[in-house]
Amino acid sequence: MKVLKVLFLLLLIFSPLCLRSKNFAYADSVYPNESQVYYIVDENNEIISQSSYVEIGDIIITKELKKFEIYDIDQNERIAYAEYKGYYQKPKVSVKKDDLNLSTNGKKSVGLYLTHNDESYVPTDGYSSIYGEGGVHDVANYLSTCFKDLGYDVYLDETLHLPHDSGAYTRSNKTATSLLQNDIDALFDIHRDGVSRSVYVKTVDGVERCKVRIVVGQANPNMEDNLQFAMYLTTVAEEICPWLFLDIYYAKGHYNQALTSKGLLFEMGTYLAEKKLVLETVPYLAKVVDKTLFNTVIKDEDIEITDSPTQDEEENLVNNVLENKNNQNSKVDYTNVIIFATLFIAGMIGIFVYTYTKNKNKKLNESSVKKSKR
Repeated sequence: MKVLKVLFLLLLIFSPLCLRSKNFAYADSVYPNESQVYYIVDENNEIISQSSYVEIGDIIITKELKKFEIYDIDQNERIAYAEYKGYYQKPKVSVKKDDLNLSTNGKKSVGLYLTHNDESYVPTDGYSSIYGEGGVHDVANYLSTCFKDLGYDVYLDETLHLPHDSGAYTRSNKTATSLLQNDIDALFDIHRDGVSRSVYVKTVDGVERCKVRIVVGQANPNMEDNLQFAMYLTTVAEEICPWLFLDIYYAKGHYNQALTSKGLLFEMGTYLAEKKLVLETVPYLAKVVDKTLFNTVIKDEDIEITDSPTQDEEENLVNNVLENKNNQNSKVDYTNVIIFATLFIAGMIGIFVYTYTKNKNKKLNESSVKKSKR
């Protein structure tokens, strides 16, 4: 398994990080319009969701943790057909009181960056995208402020990764890697979606709210941990801010999430939403992230949940559990890699020696035949 992870990381280095298969369909995310949206429907042709990009094998996880997997795409009608695959088990967690401040040791930190810098909000910015710092940078900056207000050290990197193409994630990988050198607790890539306004903007208790979609990449060795982190967030949000998340889009890409078990992509509304609504959502997102990482304990049958933190609870804090997995994933055993490389080289040498000897013997035989004929 470790060998596969190492080989996968090598593959990431030498190949574009956001390539899509032949079953991939993409609606222009630079200048999108509603006619380019893909409608995702279930077996009863009921609309589950929308996306500006779809691929066979993509999975939509609803707020109720229902799992729908895309198995066919009608590109003419822009419909993605998804099959119901059952439920994911809801994480067993306990959200602690605000004043406990579990296991922070006085320090909390987060990294923020933007792979698609151009993304903007039409009603507010006047355009969907710009070749430069789009409106999504305002969202990232305000998210940085909200984390700082919660006591975080924030590392916001606004490096441009233009153009908005299949190579953007390759370019932003360097930025994400650099941010992780700051020993941050979590890493978030900030985007905005390219679907209809009605998908994200809902009226909640008489107030318009803009939702957030979490995107997790299947094509990375941390995919299960990244997905678990996303589910912890949605579970905590259901307790303190039920309207916050739209769904979890479990896609066939990787989104640089091979770098950490606590890395996610946030779609902060859509290009047709007013940026004001998105900015109003930002403090709630920061609060849910904070509560999940530092005030949420993963339950174990042997752990009694109390009003004050215990050692067992400290160890089972979401941030600590995911950090331990992150450390385990980063400890690469090169022994098997060396053995594999040695066997591969030995095999190549063997083939070369065999081929060389065979050709040499063939020439000697031909020479002997010629001499005998003389």
